[in-house]
Amino acid sequence: MPVPAPISPISPTSGSDADFDAAEIERVVKSLSRRSPLPRSHFDPPTAAFLANRGRVVTLGMFIIDLFEVTDAAGNRVPGGDEAIGGGGIYAATAARLFLPPSHVGFIADKAPDFPPTFEDTLRRLGDGMVWFRPAEGETTRALNVYSGSKIGTGHQTFQYLARQAQLWPSDFLSPISPIATPRPEWIHVVCDIGRAGAVLDDAEKWRAQGWNGELAWEPLIRKPDPDALPKYVALARRFGVFSPNHLELQTILDEPDADAETCARLFHGHLAAMGGPVPAIVIRAGADGAFTLSREWTGWVPAYFQDSTRVVDPTGGGNSFFGGLLAGLALSDGDFRAATIYAATAASFAIEQRGLPIPTTSASGTELWNGESPWDRLHALARRVDLSE
Repeated sequence: MPVPAPISPISPTSGSDADFDAAEIERVVKSLSRRSPLPRSHFDPPTAAFLANRGRVVTLGMFIIDLFEVTDAAGNRVPGGDEAIGGGGIYAATAARLFLPPSHVGFIADKAPDFPPTFEDTLRRLGDGMVWFRPAEGETTRALNVYSGSKIGTGHQTFQYLARQAQLWPSDFLSPISPIATPRPEWIHVVCDIGRAGAVLDDAEKWRAQGWNGELAWEPLIRKPDPDALPKYVALARRFGVFSPNHLELQTILDEPDADAETCARLFHGHLAAMGGPVPAIVIRAGADGAFTLSREWTGWVPAYFQDSTRVVDPTGGGNSFFGGLLAGLALSDGDFRAATIYAATAASFAIEQRGLPIPTTSASGTELWNGESPWDRLHALARRVDLSE
């Protein structure tokens, strides 16, 4: 199965990790930009023949039941509504499902005795063969989300687990005992902090030794600022196929609070290149400003789908959905990062226009719709915008 090649390293001008030739990076970055129209075939629904040679997009994000608190005018924390399906994994998997059939997406929901039947019904609507309801003991994982604003999604957010954390591993999808092990994962979405990333990579390497040739993509979770952690992030990121923090997270990793997204991407790329060897694609999610991608074959911006902020109802899960769309786009475009970033921005739009997951329905003509619209129509519209802007 074809996968995108790592970025060729930019040779540093000295032995220092921090001392690299910014002009040389600028020259290479500009040379990567491509102005030719995007191939139309990259934005068409996949045929059965195409899918026969592709693997799944899966996520290591676990199923979580979210509870919410917001802050009233007096500064008190108050309940913010009913519990909801949560966790970055289900948003990423649902985003990939916008463009891929359920047979080519994978998600594991550990189903304890208290697993709400309504949530199970919601997940089953994603399609047969996508979700493995794995029997579990104890309680379903729950977490409390507290917002400093007066409604969910506003202000500063804090996150606290209230019940057990059932961590997932590549082995959970690659082991023959898994009911969703076939087709094998082509892309694995890894959403975790720096402390767990190395163990995930090591687990994947065991399967590489047995012939698995998929890729891992890292959405890092930043638990707290650590000015000494940059070398660790660099050493781990270079072992992934894609490294995609949001803008604020990469500012925190680099300890560059005033640097814009492009500068952050190039600085991190420089640290990676200084180590020698392969360099992953870097995709920086910058909210309403869109996303900046620095890859071997293309570098540039893709705008957010919604230019009108009133269309954004709840940003929860938007970044995770971006990531799921990105990986689906890589699978469907044979690793074209410009096309994949357009898939990503389109997928994010379906997550943020309502509270909760996008809702699948079927039109009278048999067309699959999400939130009442075709993802392919939005995808084509955004692809035209990107072509015109370039």
